[in-house]
Amino acid sequence: MKYAAKKTWPEKSQSWEHQGDSESIEAFANEFAVLEQLGADAEFVVMEKEAASSPRLQFFRVVSVSPLELAAAEPRATASAEPVTAVRAEDSEVEEGSEAESVGMPNLRPVISTFFYMGKVAFIATVGIALMAVLISFLRKLLG
Repeated sequence: MKYAAKKTWPEKSQSWEHQGDSESIEAFANEFAVLEQLGADAEFVVMEKEAASSPRLQFFRVVSVSPLELAAAEPRATASAEPVTAVRAEDSEVEEGSEAESVGMPNLRPVISTFFYMGKVAFIATVGIALMAVLISFLRKLLG
């Protein structure tokens, strides 16, 4: 079977960190914990990628490091917009060896505000140069 895994606690990973084949979900969880060198009390989720209807998720917690011992865990309540148990469609369709990154429209607000700021600076500089030109011509007539 094909599986994918990612950390959920103490830091939550946004993409599936490890993908591959294994004989069981527990064997894949052990492999992931060893490869990532997870510490005690770390939690992660393993997803079965080839599920018929919806992908099966199993949460694990590292009980001890030496020897490595895993236990089933309940999903933690998170404050993020997307619950831990929700799996996006693009995550389940990820090809092996590639990373799923959600691609969205870039935020144009900083670019627009930068243009407005540059326009204000250009206007102030132009007015300042024009005033200095008038002042210099006035001083030349006065002194000359």
